[in-house]
Amino acid sequence: MNTDIYQQLLTETEDLLYRVRIYDRDMVHTDEIIEMDRTHEMIGSLRWMGESEMFRTKAIEKLIRMRHRLLTMMEDLLFTA
Repeated sequence: MNTDIYQQLLTETEDLLYRVRIYDRDMVHTDEIIEMDRTHEMIGSLRWMGESEMFRTKAIEKLIRMRHRLLTMMEDLLFTA
C-alpha cells in the first residue's frame, strides 16, 4: 500500500510543480520551486530504492510536505491573480 501512496504522491507533486511554475509569472517563488524540482527529481530517480520501507516512508513524508507547500504557493498565486 505504501508503494501506491508513494507513486501517487510522486505524480501529484510533479503536476503541482508544473502548475506552480506556470502561475509564478512574476518569479516570486523561483528559488523555492527550483529546490523542490531538484528534490522531486532526486526522489524520482531513486525509484529502485522504493523496495526499502524506510526510504518509502521518508520519501512519502517529504512529498507530503512539498505538496502542502505547493498548494499554499498556488493559493497565494491565484489569490493575487
